[in-house]
Amino acid sequence: MTGAAGISELRVRVRYAETDQMGVAHHAAYLVWFEAARTEWIRERGRSYAEIEAAGWLLVVVEAHCRYRRPARYDDVLIIRTRVRDVRPATFAFAYEVVRHPDREVLAEGYTVHAAVDRGGRARRIPDAIGALLAGAGEVIESAKQ
Repeated sequence: MTGAAGISELRVRVRYAETDQMGVAHHAAYLVWFEAARTEWIRERGRSYAEIEAAGWLLVVVEAHCRYRRPARYDDVLIIRTRVRDVRPATFAFAYEVVRHPDREVLAEGYTVHAAVDRGGRARRIPDAIGALLAGAGEVIESAKQ
């Protein structure tokens, strides 16, 4: 669900497999939730990550950060709020906020930095069409094969 100012919200429920013996969500689960949330952010803007890949582009994670404020626990319903943090010529970043539903307590905050690479694994400037998608324009994805 897209919110104000380009913010997307994805609801997830903490699964038993994502917790430790005390029922607390494992720190690595947050990065998986971040991935699901940014994939939905892209989908809500009329594209899918699969379409971006089919055009010859990969958006690789080059940096990830998460600050844990409070624990998420088994069966908690969480809302992962996602937005674009910044777009530069060769990289862009998504910011995330993990809040528990229904009390809206912030449990974690983080970001991921991405670079565009072609199918050969070569880093490239972010194509204009991907930059436009990140800005919300949703233009057709350019092919990296040109």
